[in-house]
Amino acid sequence: MRKIAVVGAGSIGCLLAARLTTTPAEVTLVARPRAAEAIGRDGITLATPLGRVSRVPVRVTDDALSAGTQDAVFLCVKAHALGGALDTLASLAGPETAVVPMVNGIPWWYPLGQPEPLGSYRLKSVDPDGTLWRAIPADRLVGSVTWVSVEGDGAGRIRHVDDQRFVFGDPLGRRTAAVEGIVELFSLAGFQARGSLDIRSDIWTKLWGNLAFNPLSALTGATMGALCVDPGTRTVARTLMEEARAVAERLGVRFTADIEARIAAAAAVGDFRTSMLQDMEAGRRLEVEAIVRAVAELGALAGVPTPTVETVAALVEMRARQRGGPAGMAA
Repeated sequence: MRKIAVVGAGSIGCLLAARLTTTPAEVTLVARPRAAEAIGRDGITLATPLGRVSRVPVRVTDDALSAGTQDAVFLCVKAHALGGALDTLASLAGPETAVVPMVNGIPWWYPLGQPEPLGSYRLKSVDPDGTLWRAIPADRLVGSVTWVSVEGDGAGRIRHVDDQRFVFGDPLGRRTAAVEGIVELFSLAGFQARGSLDIRSDIWTKLWGNLAFNPLSALTGATMGALCVDPGTRTVARTLMEEARAVAERLGVRFTADIEARIAAAAAVGDFRTSMLQDMEAGRRLEVEAIVRAVAELGALAGVPTPTVETVAALVEMRARQRGGPAGMAA
């Protein structure tokens, strides 16, 4: 792949732009004007897990049209912000462009090619009016799962806490040149990348942790490590994961890890502030729909009760409203 665009200058977007710039590909970071100005002037400051700090100059713009047609576009925005990125995507995408949404939670395309009743269903929690379904061609999509703990500290400044694993897969389970090209690109950048013929199982494995710890951290202010150690919050996290597993298995997913192993992996990350806790503290909209509400929605469709998931969703939405602004929205 020769031309790559990264849309969004948050933590993940900056990490990708900084690392992919070291490959032979021409990489362009598309950011909002203020962030584009700061990054264009100062580059991206990256603190690594080993404590090294580097400043990486990157190609950045707030004018997507000027970047031209890309071989792949990585949408590094929150799931609820994808609709707002469609004009930017339209400026970057041609008929052969691979579109890679790098979002947490259940993606809007999840029902694509699945057995009924899921196959003809449209997820209201993440794509309420079907805008994403209509706007992004299904045959250009590449599913992704990110296993990266990274924190932002202002425009273009990030701290890479842990992990650098990425999984990519075609939503229809096909071997495609797009997936192979992206895996090769990420490997060249020094990431641990692999392709998957069952990307939905990978999504659920990652979602297990997001569902269990993101909303609990937003409610309590605790880091992931603290949530895993405390007996009370560990129990709640386990119950959330049990309900999610029941939903996923009803939809045909099979887990290769058990819940205790998944919690142990989260505990090993230590005092990391989840993305939802970071958003709560910064007054940004929370990813409740894709991470929590979508699980409850799929549970209702599959006939699997999710009382704890629904309770936690209601609590974190109320917490966001008390912070200021409507449920899940920034103040």
